[in-house]
Amino acid sequence: MKQEVQPAAGQAEAEKRFVKRTVILSTSIALVLTAIGLALFFTRARWVTAWAERAIADGNYTRAISLLEALDATDERDALLLESRYGNAAAVLAGGDYEQAEALFSALGDYADSHTQILECRYRAAADVFEAGRYADAAAQFYALSGYGDSMERYDACRYAEALELLDAGERNAAFRLFADLGDYRDAGARAEALAVALTGVSDPALALSLAKGYSPEALEAMEALGAVRERLPQHVLAVGFYHTVALRPDGTVLAAGRNDEGQCDVGEWSDIVAIDAGAYHTVGLRSDGTVVAAGRNSEGQCSVGEWSRVTAIACTDYNTIALLEDGTVLSTGFQENEALTGWRDVTAIGGGAYQTVAVRSNGQLLASHRSAQDDTMSGLIAADASTGYAVGLCSDGTVKHTAVDLSGWHDVVAICAGTNGTFGLTANGEVLAYFFQSRNAIALDDLSGVVAIAAGGTHIAVLLEDGRVVVRGDNAFGQCDTAGWSLAAAE
Repeated sequence: MKQEVQPAAGQAEAEKRFVKRTVILSTSIALVLTAIGLALFFTRARWVTAWAERAIADGNYTRAISLLEALDATDERDALLLESRYGNAAAVLAGGDYEQAEALFSALGDYADSHTQILECRYRAAADVFEAGRYADAAAQFYALSGYGDSMERYDACRYAEALELLDAGERNAAFRLFADLGDYRDAGARAEALAVALTGVSDPALALSLAKGYSPEALEAMEALGAVRERLPQHVLAVGFYHTVALRPDGTVLAAGRNDEGQCDVGEWSDIVAIDAGAYHTVGLRSDGTVVAAGRNSEGQCSVGEWSRVTAIACTDYNTIALLEDGTVLSTGFQENEALTGWRDVTAIGGGAYQTVAVRSNGQLLASHRSAQDDTMSGLIAADASTGYAVGLCSDGTVKHTAVDLSGWHDVVAICAGTNGTFGLTANGEVLAYFFQSRNAIALDDLSGVVAIAAGGTHIAVLLEDGRVVVRGDNAFGQCDTAGWSLAAAE
């Protein structure tokens, strides 16, 4: 019988020790690998962020965006992602893809100067259209930019080039209209006069110009009479806010009635005032020395006018105050930054309401802060006003132009006013014309006569009668219509 051989005790013990060491070693390796993995996991964000920062420094914004989008959101990651996307948009703009750059800047919202860069995209696109010789299209694009940079100067250049093109093509009437609208731009005035003489056969350039514009000698006399009426009317003596009414006395003091929760009626100490206006919850006065005072709500900065000087006219939107300066430029303070106003030049009149600011250029053309009221066919104006989504302009011949409705039936108008619920005109014989957008908001005004000034807001309308009385109609929940004791008649 074969006898089994048992392993030596020493060998068995060695095998046990080997197994034990193997287990310990493998466990240690596993623990080390786990620790390394955990360390890499927790430091990954720092490494990826560092790589993204390097990519940004190198101008490789698309790589930076790709790296950062793979990370979980943190304040640091989000800030770098915005920086990367802005840099990418700027690079696309520099590359000439203006449509794509505008889309990228638009996606950035309020980050940095993205809004300004959007305007720059549109400006460069318009410049390319001009260089391509598409002058009418370029003019429309520059006009839509309103006062950004030298957009209005470029707009005039487009119109001038278009007029020359029309003249070369023998379309003298169309060329005349453009040259006449351009006013003092380059030699446009002289060209308009020369064309007028050629078109009418009248040798007197001034008379020929009027006739070419469609004005007969009788019409010119009527315009002169309307101008005389306008000069006699009291100017900027009534103002209406949401729930308050303000009036300017001939002695330069101011009256106010209605809601005063924000202090908008605290005008009793004002003096030496020559013009007033009102926003939703604030009131503004222009002093004879060209400085401005304001009372009421200032949470948006609409009353921060203490440093203004050389002001010749004031206007208010709901939450902004606008000023026209002696040099024809415009200031704005309040809810909207209104970058589009900084480039406005040669302005002769301003107006505003709701969130809209409008102006009249020296050549009679309308400017508007928002596209909803922009219309470059609105020319020949002497005054303008605006409210929610529209603008209205007054012409020297007593007609009225409107960006939203047809008011061609209005004649002999000497003053206009834009309200939230309607548009109003004052005729030379002291009657009030009214167009209400919805009949349910209509306020009876056709019984009034001898009116010399008018102001309208969202809830009520104020008129000044020639005897100095102020009549206010509409909602009176805060006493904004309680003006029965007021008199704006000049002292005898």
